[in-house]
Amino acid sequence: MRIRLLQNCIFDCHFQQPIPGFEPFDVRDNPRPELREFQVFSRVVDQGLHRSADIVGAVSSRFGAKTCLDGDAIRSWIGRNPGKQVYVVNPWPQWTYAYYNTLERVPIVHQQKNILDRFQQVLDIAGVPLDFSRKTRDHQGNFSMSSFWFGTAEFWERIMQELVSPVLRLSRRELGGELHDFLYRPITYYGQSDHRAGALPFLLERATTLYLQAEWMDRSEFYVRTRQQVLDCCVFPFERDLVNLFGDEVDAWDQAGIYDDRAMSYFQRAGEHVSQGWLLYLHQHPVSFDNGNPRPGLPWFSGRQGTHQTGRVMPCGT
Repeated sequence: MRIRLLQNCIFDCHFQQPIPGFEPFDVRDNPRPELREFQVFSRVVDQGLHRSADIVGAVSSRFGAKTCLDGDAIRSWIGRNPGKQVYVVNPWPQWTYAYYNTLERVPIVHQQKNILDRFQQVLDIAGVPLDFSRKTRDHQGNFSMSSFWFGTAEFWERIMQELVSPVLRLSRRELGGELHDFLYRPITYYGQSDHRAGALPFLLERATTLYLQAEWMDRSEFYVRTRQQVLDCCVFPFERDLVNLFGDEVDAWDQAGIYDDRAMSYFQRAGEHVSQGWLLYLHQHPVSFDNGNPRPGLPWFSGRQGTHQTGRVMPCGT
């Protein structure tokens, strides 16, 4: 099986030390930064790169630092699980221990109560038959938080035709002024970036999860972490506390597929706690994943065990 792993290089320094196992992909012209990785995906398909190997992926320079994985790990994992159309890596596996369904965090972190309704309006106008009111349980076997996936040519073409392109093509006239501004004017978000994005890339990332769950589950492979790997991905101590204290119970709920009142009460409280915690910590102490894994140097983790560095990149613009 031929596997091609691309790292999107937006700045010159991204070429100096790419994520191990990935080849640099030059996107320094960055014509539409408001689209983030989704402009890169369009380029991959337009240039036919999605047909250059059996499995192709194009990820941001933050992939290694966020996921604690490099290209060798990805190649090995795909090689052990042949025959799928898409291979998905969730950078935040700890969130499956906090949320029943991670769409619940979207209104909190973006501080817009009706944001999912707006997401749905955009998909309806685009003619994309996905449902943002769907409350599927998000666990390690079906959850993708970011645009970190590796797929066949068929998958690349279908996700572009059926989800990404219909949304990107929408004009201000089709959307109306309010929805258009919602997609393209900067939205509240805790992350760091030189180009503050509107809601558009966040909509497409969340819609990708729905799309995979609705259309590709029998042809998808999701990267499942061990408990220690989940802990290694935690960015904050309260995330580790949830995993350490309640991880076995959450795993038992998922294994049984039964979520009683105790389970739903737990997820409601844990999800609110984690969402507000990310907002609080990152407001007081901004964290960047551009310069390698920041976890060991964070003030609340310094001197503790259980994190490791991987996929480091040179200091660079955000």
